[in-house]
Amino acid sequence: MKFNLTRRTKRRLMWASLLALILATALDGSKRAIADLIWPDDVAPWEKVTAVYYPDREKLTDIRVSDTSFADLASCRAHVIERATENGDPDLNRGRYDCAIGFYRDDEGRGNYRLTVQ
Repeated sequence: MKFNLTRRTKRRLMWASLLALILATALDGSKRAIADLIWPDDVAPWEKVTAVYYPDREKLTDIRVSDTSFADLASCRAHVIERATENGDPDLNRGRYDCAIGFYRDDEGRGNYRLTVQ
């Protein structure tokens, strides 16, 4: 007996296996792995973005972290530009910033951000 798979069946199997992989990873509690896989350079839908502003790039110990979390990078960047404008540096000639994406806690109760971008 010969078993032939049609293109349609192959495509369905591929999508089903991809969905099974995503579900298995999600059920394992590893949303970070899914975010790294699907959104390697951007914000996953469940992640928040934190704005980190350095008013003087020569003094990186002076850090201003936003109290609010943002849903996307554009909102984070807009917030940083507002803070920089209030600080007299609207073009960020003196300062710099990072948008920290997706804070995940580790087993010790600490944590880190999945990704930081400018």
